[in-house]
Amino acid sequence: MRDMVVLLNLDNDVSCSVAKKLRSEHLYCKLLPGSATAEEVLSQEAMGVLLCGAGTGEPVQIPELSRLTRCGLPLLALGDAALTLCEHLGGTVTHESSAPAVRPVRFSGDGSLTRDVQDGERYLPARCSLHLSGADAVTVASTDTGAVGFRVLDRPIYGLAFEPEQNDPDGVQLLLNFCRHICGCTLWWSSQAFIARATQEIERLADGGEAICAVSGGVDSAVCALLGNMALGHRLHCIFVDTGLMRKGEGDRVMDYFQNQVGLNIRRIGASAEFLAALRDTRTSGERQRAVFALLRSILRREVGQLENVRLILQGTNYADTLDSEPVCPLELTGAKTRIVEPVRELFKDEIRDVGQELQLPAALCQRQPFPGSGLALRITGEITRERLQLLREADAIFCQEIEASGQNKRLFQYYATLSGDPDTEAGFVVTLRAVQVVGGSSAIASRLPSDLLERVTERILTALPEVRRVVYDLTPSRSFRTWRSA
Repeated sequence: MRDMVVLLNLDNDVSCSVAKKLRSEHLYCKLLPGSATAEEVLSQEAMGVLLCGAGTGEPVQIPELSRLTRCGLPLLALGDAALTLCEHLGGTVTHESSAPAVRPVRFSGDGSLTRDVQDGERYLPARCSLHLSGADAVTVASTDTGAVGFRVLDRPIYGLAFEPEQNDPDGVQLLLNFCRHICGCTLWWSSQAFIARATQEIERLADGGEAICAVSGGVDSAVCALLGNMALGHRLHCIFVDTGLMRKGEGDRVMDYFQNQVGLNIRRIGASAEFLAALRDTRTSGERQRAVFALLRSILRREVGQLENVRLILQGTNYADTLDSEPVCPLELTGAKTRIVEPVRELFKDEIRDVGQELQLPAALCQRQPFPGSGLALRITGEITRERLQLLREADAIFCQEIEASGQNKRLFQYYATLSGDPDTEAGFVVTLRAVQVVGGSSAIASRLPSDLLERVTERILTALPEVRRVVYDLTPSRSFRTWRSA
């Protein structure tokens, strides 16, 4: 058995929240899709299973539930998954109201799960009660109108019809109790443990051969490069493709750190002319992303072909990337003797940053704000030209300098400029400024920056860039966090 639990993702927000809570408490967990088969779950050799459902008050589809309840592993169903589990076990769910409410919850009936958990008020997104035969199950959590949590008597199977809330010590304690006292997991997960395991795995898979890692300037690929360097030294060949689509000075900073400070075996490939040609006649973001990624694949295939004995390609896919309908990372360079390894695939962005800090990655790279894989091409409306890219780079740099000098960057998730034609004149351009902050863990809203800051930015841009005729600030209402993640 592996010292971990498996989380079945039946609701992404809840699953990610639970996973982050467990890992922050040094308990390792692996996220699998809600559609995962029992064989896929059991192949992980985990010590328990968590079914992470939302809180709509309606049962959720869990295709393999019957087999999971009979596999012998401890199982805890949360939120809507607990309703499904209750009905699967022959019980019923009574809906009192679909309106959310804060209600007092009492814990009882099972010392292992509810150890050190205090009675108190909890937010219940939907008011319902679970009813199971007394001979089959006992209540472990209840409100004044009925059970909201239960334990099956003859098997280590539990259900709680609510989710651990943000900043919820008792919710975390319930998860800890399940993982530690029921599953038998130990507290071993940490950034240091991840680094040790990742470097050992890279060295094992390389099997004496060489590896390639494409460095983009982002924290994901940077961490992969540092892990590969620890494992393989100069047998790792890092490639930095300078697309000409990066922010001001970014390419030089990347090369200075990896080549001069770390001593990485890295080569810079100047390809700005190739990317400009590939972007000619593209208009939509999808067209531009496909054009950039296709050229990146072509260049990297060319580089791989020039090296002998390459066994691995290190790729910086993170967990959020796996949720996209189209892969964010464009590198699909498989061959007879090469395989793709994704060292940070199971990590969230903040966990990757923690690993980066442990590896002493500079703050400029470790805390780099989200940037699209196709770079500034996604932030220009109209034709992509060398001149327009330079205009946008300068305007973006001015905005970022003023944001950082004022300290506003400490509360912002992302801040950047975009460029478009001025509708009032054929010769001029409009720079649009955008700054967003995260609220509630899963959404982003436009930040209300101080007016004097915006005035300084506007004056500097108009003075330095006479081609720019207008500067505006985008206050578009809230959009989902994942929408802005790669904007």
